[in-house]
Amino acid sequence: MRRALVCAALSALVSATIIVPEALAQRRDRDRGQQWVQLGCQQVSFRGRDRDTIRVGRREGRFQAIRVAARGNDVEMRRLSVVYANGNPDDLDVQRVIRSGSKTEALDLKGRDRAIERIDMTYRQRDDFRGRTTVRVEGLVG
Repeated sequence: MRRALVCAALSALVSATIIVPEALAQRRDRDRGQQWVQLGCQQVSFRGRDRDTIRVGRREGRFQAIRVAARGNDVEMRRLSVVYANGNPDDLDVQRVIRSGSKTEALDLKGRDRAIERIDMTYRQRDDFRGRTTVRVEGLVG
C-alpha cells in the first residue's frame, strides 16, 4: 500500500514538472499577444534515418515564424526546409541541439504570412541517444 502511494506521488510530481512549464510558456506567449499553434509532430528514432517530413497543408493558415520543440530526448536539428503552398522552399539553417522539454526561439519565415505545405527536417543522431524523441513544430499565426 505504501509503495503504491509513493509511486502515485512520484507520477504526479513528474507530470507536474512536464505540464506546468509548457502551460506557463503558452500563457507568456498569449500575454505578449502571440498565438502559436501546433503544425505537427514526428517521432524520431534514428534507425537509419536522419530526415523526416511534417505535412501541414494549405488549410492550416498563414505563419510569420516557426519554432521547434523536443520531448523525450535531445535532438540535434541541422536544417529545416519550409515548403510553401506555392512550392517555394525556405531553407533554415538551424544547427543547434534542442534539449528535451525545450524549444528553439522563433525562426522567421521569408515573405511573412505564408501558407505552409510541409516542413522537411534534417537532424543528426546524438551519441548518447536512447529510445525515441518527439519533435513538435509550432507556427506563429500571422
